[in-house]
Amino acid sequence: MRNETDKQQRKIIFCNSLVQAGAYLVVLICAITFFFLIYNYNVWTGKLRYILSGLKSIIIGIVIAYLLNPIVRSLEKKLLKLFKKTHEEKKTKAAVRLVSSLLVVLVFVFVVSVLLYSILPEVIISISSVIRNSPKYIDEVTDLIQSNAQMRKILDNVLTNATDTITAWLNENVLSNIEAYVSAIASGVFSMVGVLVDFLIGIIISVYVLCSMDTFVGQGKKMIYALLSPKQAKVVLDTMRKSNEIFGGFISGKLIDSLIIGVLCFIGLSLLHMPYVTLVAVIVGITNVIPFFGPYIGMVPSTILIMLVDFKKGIIALMFIIILQQLDGNVIGPKILGKSTGLSAFWVVFAVMFFGKAWGILGMFIGVPVFGVIYYIIETFVNYQLEKRKLPVRLELYRRLDYIDESGEPILKSELTEKERKKREQKELRRQWMEENKENFERWIEEHKKDNTAE
Repeated sequence: MRNETDKQQRKIIFCNSLVQAGAYLVVLICAITFFFLIYNYNVWTGKLRYILSGLKSIIIGIVIAYLLNPIVRSLEKKLLKLFKKTHEEKKTKAAVRLVSSLLVVLVFVFVVSVLLYSILPEVIISISSVIRNSPKYIDEVTDLIQSNAQMRKILDNVLTNATDTITAWLNENVLSNIEAYVSAIASGVFSMVGVLVDFLIGIIISVYVLCSMDTFVGQGKKMIYALLSPKQAKVVLDTMRKSNEIFGGFISGKLIDSLIIGVLCFIGLSLLHMPYVTLVAVIVGITNVIPFFGPYIGMVPSTILIMLVDFKKGIIALMFIIILQQLDGNVIGPKILGKSTGLSAFWVVFAVMFFGKAWGILGMFIGVPVFGVIYYIIETFVNYQLEKRKLPVRLELYRRLDYIDESGEPILKSELTEKERKKREQKELRRQWMEENKENFERWIEEHKKDNTAE
């Protein structure tokens, strides 16, 4: 019997050692992989960028389908009510889905085309006007500087240094690389044509994605349940649903919000008889897509453009844009977006700066919903761990919490006097000291018993 027990213990020890060795091996492999990825950062990011560049049309199609899917679903439900239930219900649903997808995509293309047709000519005229009037603006600035002796002296020094710097830069960089710049401009033109082609192909792909959306979702769920246990799969699906809610709510809401701000800016500047109304409205509307920093990014060039024509009008335009942004931040934005991300102002700024540095303008836009998903996952995990340990979850309680005692009872700051707090702290320190030295005490007691027995 004793031999069997020893065998079982040895088997358990061997299994534990094997598990530990496997864990160490996995950690080592992960560490080596991580080092390899960091060391060869440019190589694998370059390959990833190359792969993604070949999938541009598909990515554009998926993004369009994702944004239009709620509208398609709503139209699909209304159209299905017109049909009575038949034996060929599956075919009817597929046909209705196809019709809904085609109608919504066609309306989307029509709206985008109308907006571009209405805005682009005005924007081109405004830009041409700025370029045409630039000598006049330069003359006005020059007259202003010449009328001020001190400013003229400062400008002479600046111009002297700037001339030397620009001459050196032209000789070293521009003239020697003129062919490279010409080829870069040519490639830029070709890339613009490529983007247009990718967008048109993406629209066609979006129809296929919208028609197969339910199939893709079903296949994804099937794969998740095949790889994970039902409990783990439920957690993954709940997280994905919340992520979809955060992304869909934020992106569609922000686009609608920016469109409203652009229209209001156009109406307001038109009533105030401002120059470059369409160009400024487009700049304000597009930059408003970027959370927190966007309004300020759009406000500066817009104000400078109007100030070049009329300084007083520029000040009025600046005040109007500030009022409009306050209206957006306090009334329009919260009404449309609500609390879609669940982030405070600090985390919004952090997300915009962090992801903007990593992914540029795109990162500044999608950084907030991405970080919102990460924040939700961490918060859910923390709450789960607290519930598992039978500890309170509410954040308000932790704001006023001093500590939690052994029984799991929260002790709030307002409930303790200084004397009581010190007493509890000393008691907690004694308890910790006893726990840390528990093995020593037990060993001492065993040795004491042996000595007594020996005597």
